[in-house]
This record gives sequence, C-alpha cells and structure tokens, in this order.
Amino acid sequence: MRGRCLPAALVVALHAAVNGGGIARADDGWPVPSPEWLDRPAGGGLAILPLVTWWLLVLCWTASSDWVTRDASKRNIQPNLWGAVVAFPFFLTALVAWLVPSAIIGQVLMGLGWLVPLFVYAGRRNAKLKESEKILTVGHARRALAGVLGRFGIHMEVGDEPADALPAITLLPVGGKDEAENKARSEAAAATPGIEETKKILQQAVAARASTLLLEWGPSVVNLRNEVDGVWMPQRVFKSKGGRKTGEVWADAPPLERPVADAIAVTLKTLTGHEPKERRGQLSGTFAVQSDGKPRNCRLTVRSAPGGEQMLVQIESPALLFKGYDDLGVPKPIAERLRELLALEKGVLLVSSPRGNGLSTTFDVVVLACDRLLRDFISIEDAAAPPREIQNVKPVRYDARSGTTPVAALETAMREYPRGIVTRDLTDKDLAVKLLELADDSQMVIISLRANDAVDAVARLVAAGVPADLLARTLIGSLSQRLVRKLCPKCREQFVPQPDLLAKLKKTPEELPFLKKPSEHGCRLCGGSAYFGRTAIFELASGPTLRQAVAKKVDAATLRRAAEKDGLQPMRDEGLRLVLENVTGLEELQRVFAAKS
Repeated sequence: MRGRCLPAALVVALHAAVNGGGIARADDGWPVPSPEWLDRPAGGGLAILPLVTWWLLVLCWTASSDWVTRDASKRNIQPNLWGAVVAFPFFLTALVAWLVPSAIIGQVLMGLGWLVPLFVYAGRRNAKLKESEKILTVGHARRALAGVLGRFGIHMEVGDEPADALPAITLLPVGGKDEAENKARSEAAAATPGIEETKKILQQAVAARASTLLLEWGPSVVNLRNEVDGVWMPQRVFKSKGGRKTGEVWADAPPLERPVADAIAVTLKTLTGHEPKERRGQLSGTFAVQSDGKPRNCRLTVRSAPGGEQMLVQIESPALLFKGYDDLGVPKPIAERLRELLALEKGVLLVSSPRGNGLSTTFDVVVLACDRLLRDFISIEDAAAPPREIQNVKPVRYDARSGTTPVAALETAMREYPRGIVTRDLTDKDLAVKLLELADDSQMVIISLRANDAVDAVARLVAAGVPADLLARTLIGSLSQRLVRKLCPKCREQFVPQPDLLAKLKKTPEELPFLKKPSEHGCRLCGGSAYFGRTAIFELASGPTLRQAVAKKVDAATLRRAAEKDGLQPMRDEGLRLVLENVTGLEELQRVFAAKS
C-alpha cells in the first residue's frame, strides 16, 4: 500500500516546490499545466510554447538566409548586400521578441523580420527569371504542392510556363581592348537587324546544353546544328504538348532563310569586332552569353565554305569537377586495381580513348590519384597546346617552332631527378622509346594516346616501332574508356524486349520484363534530344599473360584473348550493364561502338 501512495507523495512535493503557482489540479486530482506555461510572465521571459515557436522561426530564418546567400552568389545579385538584408532585420526582431511582454506581438515581429526581407529579395530575383524559376509566387506554390503529391503517386499539372519557353540571355562583348571598345561593340550589335534572331538561336543552343553551334550556308537556306553530349544534331523545337501517354512532341528546326542567317552573321561579326562584309580567310573572335546570372565565354570562328560561309560558335560548358574515380563512374574493381598499379615503383600505364571521349579528364584524374607528394612528377607537354595544369606536377615543354624536341625536353627534365613522368597524346616514337627505357629503369610513366580500346592502345605502340620486349617488361596496365549518352530520365520510354534480344542478353522474360529506350520526340528537359548527359564505360588490360603475348608480337585478336585470361572485362559488357540498368539504350551502344578512333 505504501508503494501505491508514493506517486501521490511526489505530486504533493512537486506542488510544494512551485509554491502552488506552477501546477493546478483538475477535479479528478491529476495535475494539469498552469496557464503560465503558455503565457509570458511580467519579466519578459518566454513560456514553453512561445519558446518552441521562437526557435522554429530561428531555424527557418537560418535555412532561408543560407539559401539567399548561395542563390545571390550563383546569380551574381550582390550576395554580400542581400545576405545582410535578410540577416539583420530578423536578428533585431528576435531580440525584441525575447524582451517584450506580449508573446503574440513578439512572434508577429519575428515573422515580419523573416518574411519581409525574403519577399523583397524574391522580387529583385524574379524580375529577370522565367516563370518556372521564380520563388514565392503562385506558380512556386503549385510546383511545391505538385512535388509533395508526386511522392504519393498523384500527378498535378503545374503549367506555369509554355513548354517552348527559352532561357533569358544577354550578349556581352568581351574581346575588346578596353571597356570603351566593348561598349561600342555592344551598341553596334544591338542596332543590327539580326540581334533578336541571334539571341533566339543562342537561347535554343543554351537550352539544349549545346557545346557548339554550327551555321552552314547553302544555295538558298542555312542549316543549324548543335553539338550536344558529343553528337551533332539539328536544333530541336517544340511542336505540341501532347497527352499524358504521348508527352511533348519536339522536331528538327527548319533551316534558316538566307536573309535571316545573313543578318545573324552581321550581328555576330559586329559583336566580335569584325567588319560584317569581311569574307576572306578565317575570322575568329570572342564574346559571352550571360544565362542564369552567369556569363559563359563563346568563341566565334568564321571560314569560307562552298555555299558561302560556315560559322562555328563554341559555348563554354559549366565546369564539372571530377576529383576521383567515383566521379568518373569507374567500376570499383578497376578503381582498386588502378590504385595497386599506381602504387608500384616503376612501369608504364597507358590511358586511351577515341577522340572526343573525355580522355583529358580521365588522364588528369589518374595522375591526381598518384602520390605526388612523396614522388616528384613532371609533365612533358607541347608548348603550342599546353593542357590544364595538375597540382604538384611540373610542366616541361617542347616547341617545334623553336626546334626543341620532345626527347630534348625530357632530357632537360631528368636533370631534376623526377620519379614520375606523364605525357599526353603521345605520337612521337623516339619519346615513347625513351619513356619506356626510363620506366624499365626506375620511373613511373603514365601516357595517354588515341586508341579504340585498351588492347588497341598496346597494339598501336608496337605498330609504331616500340620494341616489343621493352614494352612487355614495362607495361603494368592499359586503361581505356568511351563516353555514352544517358537516357533522358523524364521522357525515356519502356518496351518489352523480344526473345532474340533476351537471348543475346542471356536473360529470361521474368528476369527482364522490360527495358528503356530513347523517346521518339524528346521533352523539355533534354531539349528534344531524348538523352541527358553522359557517363563513361571502362576496361583495364593488365597481367602477365598480356605481357607474354606482347613479347611474342602476336596480332591484336590474340592480344585480346590474352588480356581476357588476365581478367579483362570488355567495354561492351560494361555498356550492356548500363543498358540493363536503364541508364543508356542499345541504340546508343551501337552508335558508340560503330565509331573508330
């Protein structure tokens, strides 16, 4: 009985501790919260409920302030100013809310201190953006609600802008001697009749994520093509919204009429500081396109062509940061094997791909994976086309224009006693032989070259005249890659694979009920191309069987069989894995492997 009375005694003790003012008792004897838990005392402190609300407002303000600072920096809208604008009003109202006697007034002041600067920034930000990028609007609320409902499988149309809406851009002259010349170019270009059409084709190129825009003059029309994800295609334009099952319909843009294209040519030449009527030889110049608050440098090249002229506009792509093998998509077994090979004291590692397949990026990542702090690395480079610098790798350049050969540059570099040597796009036989001799002695050598696959890279060195026995002794591995386009995640279509395809993939209908393929028309996300972005597929040839085959000077087919005995997984198998995972399509694999270096 004494045990059953203990809780009641505790209640009495607690009641006494608060002098009867903090706890009230209900008719049934249970303690209930006093109104003072919700109301503020005369001293200005915070009761429990207002305290919780106060901290929730602080958390919301912290998150929104951080977002405003990052967004203003991204869009170049005075980030320091707007960071202060959204920070200080709330800070002051939060102090006031802590001190004023009325909890309601304090919470209202905090809400105003948080929301008013946020709406002011939204008004400044939204003025130059398309409807789908604006915030704190009715359309923004609809998009947010659609996102929430989408998690529960409920589709909601947002419809806040037409499907063919293009990003707002500004043309900026940047190639002048000074600001005055750039301003003069800008004013002259703005006065040309083709300024709006020039903006339109550049808007379409930017929206399609094109790296290059090409205009080709013909007898009566001018064709437009974009290079998107490494593939040339006509510019795509929106045709119709379609239905839920068919989706949007995009088609090839019609050619430009000659007068329209001629007006565009005048605008681009004026923007880059050239005379519009100048047609002899090759012209080049630079300008910039500002989109989404960030300028992107462009290079214009004009050259004569049978039909008239050919204009090439190279558009700088947003920088992508690749720090390691995971960023490149290198499979874990290959990444682990590369780390083992690069930890060796000496040997030759070949890195290859066909042209336009991301060789420079992968080569840089491989070199970055080396221990460049304990081993001094040098890079033998062509002075006429210097590559990107790599930290802790000293460049040593040769120059055919001054008579400095690659071997001479290497001999100069060896006076500093390096332990690692790298060189890109190897084509010089004498340099190749010298590098292999150094690798046979004490050097780690990493070479990039153009080849169709890992075995082809080895075969090309032998065919170039490199001693087969020397290559066999020094070769530690040959890494090769190709880039494949990824299916657009929004418009890719599902299909049931036929029995013959299942047989080739060695799958049953139960194991593989469906696959994905590119859309026939595309969508707004991919700009009508049906693909969005690229990834790489790799293969690594390395092992004693391959080296023995190299020493015997066997043909390429025998070399490949030897590499497969050492564990080589062909790139085609890696590509099929991406097909089975619905990352890419069979059509894309066929296109990629039909291309040769």
